[in-house]
Amino acid sequence: MKLVAARQMRELDARTINEVGVPGVVLMELAGQGAFKFIEEQNWLPSKTHPVLILAGKGNNGGDALVVSRWLRLAGYTNIRVVLLAEAALIGGDAKVNLDSYQNLGGAVIEITTIEAWDDFCRQAGKFSLVVDGILGTGLKSELRGLYAAVIGMINNKLGDHVLALDIPSGLHADRGIPLGDAVKADATVTFGYGKTGLFVYPGKEYAGNVKIIDIGIPAIFLDSLETTELLTTSGCRKLLPPAPALNGHKGNRGHLLTIAGSRGKSGAALYTAYSALKTGCGLSTLATPLSLAASIEGRIPELMMTPIADDGQGRVGEINVPDIEQICRGKQAIAVGPGLGIHTEAHELILKLLQNISLPMVLDADALTVLAPDIEVLAQKKSAVILTPHPGEMSRLLGVSTREVQQNRLELSRDFACCHNVYLVLKGAGTIIAAPDGSTAINSSGNQYLATAGSGDILTGIIGSFLAQGLSPLSACHLGVYVHGLTADILAEAGNNHGITAGDLLQTIPQALKAIEKDSS
Repeated sequence: MKLVAARQMRELDARTINEVGVPGVVLMELAGQGAFKFIEEQNWLPSKTHPVLILAGKGNNGGDALVVSRWLRLAGYTNIRVVLLAEAALIGGDAKVNLDSYQNLGGAVIEITTIEAWDDFCRQAGKFSLVVDGILGTGLKSELRGLYAAVIGMINNKLGDHVLALDIPSGLHADRGIPLGDAVKADATVTFGYGKTGLFVYPGKEYAGNVKIIDIGIPAIFLDSLETTELLTTSGCRKLLPPAPALNGHKGNRGHLLTIAGSRGKSGAALYTAYSALKTGCGLSTLATPLSLAASIEGRIPELMMTPIADDGQGRVGEINVPDIEQICRGKQAIAVGPGLGIHTEAHELILKLLQNISLPMVLDADALTVLAPDIEVLAQKKSAVILTPHPGEMSRLLGVSTREVQQNRLELSRDFACCHNVYLVLKGAGTIIAAPDGSTAINSSGNQYLATAGSGDILTGIIGSFLAQGLSPLSACHLGVYVHGLTADILAEAGNNHGITAGDLLQTIPQALKAIEKDSS
């Protein structure tokens, strides 16, 4: 599913109006009618007498709300209060057409232009069964103040049993998904034409609630000229699955992942990464880990092969020369490196040697990212495709900015970093972002809070590495890997396992997630 930025949606609207010849008032009618149909499908208004509050701003978003008001009136709803947060005389364009239309049907409009008038209205009105937010649209760029801020504050203070936002919750940045001061917290959002990125990145997704995309007749071919963001879904990821093993196949032609990971006290991270590769369908998985560690963990997972590497005497990777690195990489199709590796000098030198000398696609995670951060320009010397999988804290170190700045600009910063360093970037977190060197981006729709558990990121590294080893392109490996990883948590939550979910539970659910994607018929 393709997502667009606010400016792109404005361009799509303009092209539909100017090139196709569909008047803007028709687009507004289709938007409002679609929102009305969505309301009818919900169980929010059991009877036609339940109170409904329609809040309309002075722009096109308010026009959409007025269309909804008209359709509710035509359908026989008798307890509708329409509040216009502006003087009616200032309403123009297509919104004016729909204001007149509603009033011509006998509909009353209450004009409120001050905080005092709004406070008086709320004291007298009581609580509504449904509040429809048509205050502000996707063009908002500055922080809310005054009347709009007061109205949104009251909406969020349970002015209604249910809240429906039109196009985007008022106060939410349409592209970045952050509240500009405050934003409406909706139970659902009906968005028009195409999904807006701010509705699917966090925290925007929490403000938007359930998102329904309403078709208003924008030609799909117009998207071809735009650099859109992909929303990862089950049906889309199904196309990325590696082919099923042939009847006469063998483990050697299903990919071999090399995991270089682990140090004393952190052997679990290494094991999770290497084992998750097998659970994801890789034919062979080898764990290369320091000598003293290898001796203590060999055989804990019988399916894994172990390769002891130089030990610094403290259970951490020691100095390894390039020929030895080339030897352990021989016969492998991909590398995953970093989980539990340590951040000492030898670990740093190992990462540099891998990037500068090995021509296998690789995933860098955890400690590999930490040691890489001060020497980020070495990425220009890489011999093959590289995937970085930072969490927000690691991303802040890679960029040299605060974690807060990362979280407020997840999509933009990910895209810029991937393009600048010619790498694939997986920025983990709620609504994981995937960015490619060509500037393309994707947002993951699977996953929940139960992914926030020790070892979860190590498993993601193994899943992505497994898909690389099985022959998927780096971008497909990222898309499918992130989606499968999130789906494991969704499956566990749906089964009622909402407490004490561990990384081991996620790992064991990988085959079930793959099966769910394979069987999807949407």
